[in-house]
Amino acid sequence: MPGTTIRVLIVDDVAESRDNVEKLLRFEPDIQVVGKASRGQEGIDLAASLHPDVVLMDLHMPDMDGIEATMQLTTKVPATSVIMMSVQNEPDVLRRAMLAGAREFLSKPFSLDELITSVRHVAKLVRPVQVVNGAPAATANGTRPAETGRGRLICVCSSKGGVGRSFVAANLAVALRRATGKNVALVDAALHFGDIGVMMNVADGKTIADIVPQARSLDRELMDDVLVTHTSGVRLLLAPPTPQDAEIVAADHLRAAIGLLGRMTDYVVVDTRPGFDDSMLGIMDASDVILLVLTMEMTAIKDTRQFLEITELLGYPMSKIQLVLNRANTYSGIPVQDIAENLKREIPFRLPEDASAVLRSINEGSPLVDHQPDHRVSAELTRLASTLIGADVEAEQVGAGASTDRSLGRFGWLRSSLRHA
Repeated sequence: MPGTTIRVLIVDDVAESRDNVEKLLRFEPDIQVVGKASRGQEGIDLAASLHPDVVLMDLHMPDMDGIEATMQLTTKVPATSVIMMSVQNEPDVLRRAMLAGAREFLSKPFSLDELITSVRHVAKLVRPVQVVNGAPAATANGTRPAETGRGRLICVCSSKGGVGRSFVAANLAVALRRATGKNVALVDAALHFGDIGVMMNVADGKTIADIVPQARSLDRELMDDVLVTHTSGVRLLLAPPTPQDAEIVAADHLRAAIGLLGRMTDYVVVDTRPGFDDSMLGIMDASDVILLVLTMEMTAIKDTRQFLEITELLGYPMSKIQLVLNRANTYSGIPVQDIAENLKREIPFRLPEDASAVLRSINEGSPLVDHQPDHRVSAELTRLASTLIGADVEAEQVGAGASTDRSLGRFGWLRSSLRHA
């Protein structure tokens, strides 16, 4: 079909690198390399004349680095998306790439699958609106109109380990199930060291690793076979049993699984892991709500502040992120109000500390909300669930409001948001 070819420009000062990337793309029928440049300014000039869909931009070049070249290119050719390439993948480099307007970041050396997936995904973000059956299929920035029949995605995050993120995720899922009676799925996206199986006392069962051999034909029947049903009625997509098994689960497998669960259930709660890697960014992009869990230690407060700064650069609205203070107490030496002022955010949910009850529920694999629903910690978790349910009802009443990108794209960077961050 005309107009579906993705036109790519490669900008890299190393001739061998340019040629290797071109060779990787050569046999893809929907991708065409329309030009190659050896310097930043040359890449800007070629982009202005060729108007490619995607520019693969190397970070280090002699005349100007990829950051500066991306800033100029996205200003002159706003309909073109940039994928930054570099052997460096430190958080500061990612942050600078975001600010410059890059849509994605590929760490060298990258595989053919990583390259192709990245190019195709980024190209979708700049395609014009298409009409399917009389309705817009996607907007120019890749977002889709509000969809019906799709479960609410709740991402439970933390900026560091040890703050009780998995405890919150497990108990929230049970609280949502108890409050609504609807279909609730709980996904353990901490693939290498997931704890949801322990939290829910599920020692055996299939895991997300079991979908990998049939990932290309993933459907409801296969997902039903992999999910484990907890006694509370919550359906679990467990992490692989060992870190070695987790190595076979790629970011695309995780995205596909969560996307399908969103069509199968009313609520999807995802327990994540600290960090901003490809998988976590994709999940956060697609989430309706991000619950950011912290505790009252200075290290957790500092890391939470940095997390919030990065989400601001990613263009997330403040309303998308809700703070959950775990183990709230009066002896830490830092009043809750001081924490809120430091973070410049309200802390609407505060789980009181009760180490013995919480520890026992974890060790017994019995969510506190399930076996002690009247406990003060359970009461706050139930209030959290009720607030989320209320927000969902309000959103349904509003109807077709601002669209949300549910594509589970790799980064989902919105250039306009990042420029004004």
